[in-house]
Amino acid sequence: MTPHRATEHPGWNPSMLRRHRLQYGLTLPTLAERIRNIDVDSARERSFTPPLATAEVIGKHERGQTYPGADYRASYRHIFGTGDADLGFRHRLPAEHAQTTPQQADSPSDRAASSPPPYSGDIGGYTASRPPDTDGPERRIMTESEEAFNFLVNAERAAARPEVLDFLHQQVRSLAIAFPTEATNLVGPLLDAQRVAFRLLDGPTPPDQARDLYFLAAITSGLLARAGVDLSQHTTADIYARVAYLCADRADHPGLRIWVRTEQARAAYWTGAPHEALRYIEAAEADVHLVHGTAAIETAVQAARAHAALGDSAQAHAAITRAVDLRERTRPDDLDEIGGELSTPVAVQLFIASDALTRLPEDPRAEQAAMDAVEAFAAAGNASYGSRAGAHINLALARTRRGDVDGAQDALRPVLAIPAQRRNHGIRTLMQRIQGALTDQRYGRSPQALDIAAEVENYCQVTPTTRIPE
Repeated sequence: MTPHRATEHPGWNPSMLRRHRLQYGLTLPTLAERIRNIDVDSARERSFTPPLATAEVIGKHERGQTYPGADYRASYRHIFGTGDADLGFRHRLPAEHAQTTPQQADSPSDRAASSPPPYSGDIGGYTASRPPDTDGPERRIMTESEEAFNFLVNAERAAARPEVLDFLHQQVRSLAIAFPTEATNLVGPLLDAQRVAFRLLDGPTPPDQARDLYFLAAITSGLLARAGVDLSQHTTADIYARVAYLCADRADHPGLRIWVRTEQARAAYWTGAPHEALRYIEAAEADVHLVHGTAAIETAVQAARAHAALGDSAQAHAAITRAVDLRERTRPDDLDEIGGELSTPVAVQLFIASDALTRLPEDPRAEQAAMDAVEAFAAAGNASYGSRAGAHINLALARTRRGDVDGAQDALRPVLAIPAQRRNHGIRTLMQRIQGALTDQRYGRSPQALDIAAEVENYCQVTPTTRIPE
């Protein structure tokens, strides 16, 4: 910071803004995206307009190269729920007291709406993350790594040297591992990683490095496709999925081709197109004999619920059995070694199987299948929050159909605690099935059933604020 800037803005301490960002676990691109997505009406009430924020501008604010303008300062106050002095924009006034840090404070409702906290392991237990000490060596290393990656994102040209590829691979692996619990919170970083891969592919690249880059581009594009479904952006999700398959094919990777085709089948299922889902499953199965990892397991159980949606009980049960047999023969492959969203844990397999059984009329195994999935997630720890919620919803649905409204309400309790911005398309779709079951004529005008149905209806009335570019 130059002397004249210190004179113009007494008390300006740029490191304080950076400290708040790191304490919230945000990258520069993610913070920029959250500023751009601030609700306009909420901002108008506070007399500011959310700027078209970029990572580059925020970086200049943090490095003291540019003092933030009024709209940027107001946006930072909105995101972090604190004042100018705590953010280092000016001296603290004599009457002011330091506010609690983000690590200590309970998130206000408006901050929770703009910055949904990460999932903590229990469906109902959403808590603010507690990263390493901002000034400690672990955080400094993470910060330098982040800034190095931001350089790659914004560099006009970068050579696909082995160390650059290794760095990109580490970033993509981290995103794949975090996706089951963070999901749509990772849209910004995923777009950054995809941009780097495509930029490197645009330059002169040896064939072996090109295959590696297509492999990484397929993963980022596939994860963006999944996020698109979660955000109900189905056309956008389809575009990213097509890009993902093209990259997987150019990487000549049968496991990735299966994974992408299965993601397309999943998307078709959630948009009410089971016939289309089965066409994608059939395309995926053309490569199944070439792999030995868990991708083939998810292909089988996704087929089961597509058959169930069509009312084909025999085919649905056969596919569930096939998935169980595949699990016994599976050996981890390179996708499973990456893990996260690229592998199919037992708990996820059991959830999808339970989802298939609850689609079949009065299947006697549906409730036990859902309970098995709930128990598997309880033992799994850091697993997909969406699938975990789905297991609870399927259990509630099976109990509702059995006439056990109290048991259904108990199963739904952790799902109802999920914050609005984390209620993805799949969760809302499953909850709407519960609403339909609770208003069935068997319950007549039961006050308890109608109250739960009304609560579920209100629960589903949310609009995601995160958007993926078309």
